[in-house]
Amino acid sequence: MINLNYTILILMVIFTALVIIMNKIFYQPVFRIIDERRSIIDGNRKKAEELNQESERLLSDYEKRLLEVRQKAVSMVNEARAMAQEEQREAISKARAEMEAQLAQLKAQLEKEKEEARKVLRQTVNMLAVLIAEKLVGRRLEEERV
Repeated sequence: MINLNYTILILMVIFTALVIIMNKIFYQPVFRIIDERRSIIDGNRKKAEELNQESERLLSDYEKRLLEVRQKAVSMVNEARAMAQEEQREAISKARAEMEAQLAQLKAQLEKEKEEARKVLRQTVNMLAVLIAEKLVGRRLEEERV
């Protein structure tokens, strides 16, 4: 038979007292620290998620602004290019008009010089004709007849 000894009962009481004491001294503080760390970690996770969402929002805003700035820059370049082409056309047109004016002036001057050369040539031809005639005739001719 089983002989009940008070030692087992005393051991059970000691064990229970030890569990209660360990619970108060060790387990509860450890579990409290674990719970505090878990709540800190959860808070940090939430904070990290909020910061991640905020950074994604800021990145999206940055990309939108960057796209707008690029589009504006392209627009400004195109506008500047169009203005430069228009200025180039105007400069070419002005230069062409100046060249045409100079060409007309040179043509007029050339025509004037041509007429003067003809006049001088006529006088020279007349004078040479008189000289040739005088040599052929052997006497001096009057220039008014010719």
